Amino acid sequence: MTKLIITFSILCSFLFTSNDTEWDVIYTKASYALNHTKKALGSNNFDHQRYYSEKALEAYLDISEYLETSKDEELKLKIEHTISDLEHAVDAPDWDRGRFYSKRVHQNTQELITELDLKSMELAEN
Repeated sequence: MTKLIITFSILCSFLFTSNDTEWDVIYTKASYALNHTKKALGSNNFDHQRYYSEKALEAYLDISEYLETSKDEELKLKIEHTISDLEHAVDAPDWDRGRFYSKRVHQNTQELITELDLKSMELAEN
């Protein structure tokens, strides 16, 4: 009987867990991307700038995967534009061009984190 109750409770826990977007993971990935974007902007070496941009790109690709279940199309579009800017930063022909795209990504990431802060406040109120 105990095994049946345990099995039933595990099954219920799987059924009642939602497939909602994991905003806390997205927030962590965005913070990671912001950190690497700051390092890209602070680097005075072209290779380091590209390296940190690649790390930020990896974080944004992870964010994109987590947003697949989200219905927020505007946020998805912002992430796509930021990924495009990061790809340009990684493949930049020179340091100045890479820095230009890194600045745009830095600004977009700060806006993303602010948006995620507001979203978490909305979720906390509900």
